[in-house]
Amino acid sequence: MTTPCPPNPTRTAATVRDVTDQLLTGLQARLSRGVDRGKRARLTRNEPPDDPGLWLSLRLEDLHGSTGPGLSEQDYIAAATAVTGAAQLWANTGVPHVRSTAQRVTALGHVVAHIVRDRPAAEDDLARALRCHALDELLSRLRPLLRDATRLDFSLLAVDLYTWQQPDGPHRTTQRWETAYARSKNLAHRAPAPRS
Repeated sequence: MTTPCPPNPTRTAATVRDVTDQLLTGLQARLSRGVDRGKRARLTRNEPPDDPGLWLSLRLEDLHGSTGPGLSEQDYIAAATAVTGAAQLWANTGVPHVRSTAQRVTALGHVVAHIVRDRPAAEDDLARALRCHALDELLSRLRPLLRDATRLDFSLLAVDLYTWQQPDGPHRTTQRWETAYARSKNLAHRAPAPRS
């Protein structure tokens, strides 16, 4: 009798990113044609991101992957909650999902650094988000922080929300955000402000 392999957090994080990217890229494309408005409307309701009914409406079964044993119940809950939380932020902020590339970084720390350049008070919003210990509190703090963003990689944010739910996850996630923010802030303040 073989013992099942423990879940691979790196593989699960990659799956969370891919599923979120496919979900939001597809939704954006359908919304541009006037289709699937009901799904976006449901995401803007005040439902908790760990609601299994919401997961069913988003069809998150791809989180189990097409090969291998699939996720444990605990890991599936964390992954589905992360995808749903990121999708809810996307729906509530109206910020377009744009996957981050080497040429165009749209990760949270980078985006917030550009927001702070134009709205210095956003640094207080970031500080409040970094002090959160509960996922629902974090999501409510991120919403006003992102209101001036022009684009964001919500699939990377979903990976961060997945990490947040792991042991020592809030500490590791906020450290990553702080580091990326500090680096990007230095670069953003050196660049000329965009013309209106």
